[in-house]
Amino acid sequence: MGRLEGVGEQRDPFISERLTGNLVSAFRVLDAADRALATHDAALANVVLGFEADARAGIGPVGGAVRGDAAVESILELAMRVADLARVAWRPDRAHPQDDEVSALRDDIDAVRAHAALAIDGGFDELSMLTRLVARADAHTAAMARACDVRRYACLAS
Repeated sequence: MGRLEGVGEQRDPFISERLTGNLVSAFRVLDAADRALATHDAALANVVLGFEADARAGIGPVGGAVRGDAAVESILELAMRVADLARVAWRPDRAHPQDDEVSALRDDIDAVRAHAALAIDGGFDELSMLTRLVARADAHTAAMARACDVRRYACLAS
């Protein structure tokens, strides 16, 4: 198993194990949100959203791993945004996302997932790229959520 560390401190196996565990836990939540999006499963999305407090409580900070903790937190934020999109995107009062747009977002999530594996193996040097990939996927998700709201606001205005 690889090592993740914070801001340049020496590698500590305990920090590495805890951070790896936290990343894996965050990805379980993201995987469930991704599955809800792929299958248009609003019930699963609601479960993911309902699990947010438990997910955050179960993934505690790792002393000495500031960047790693930030990456874990950003992955959880992405999971919640994806779950929220999955919850509302196919409602009748929303503009539904196009299949290619959903596919592109799922590709972004896959890139995050793949780079997290590199971060686990390669150490904290990979965390900055992981954070950028998460930010890109998060921005994509937010844009899709705004696009879904366009029809809703048009219906409210008429």
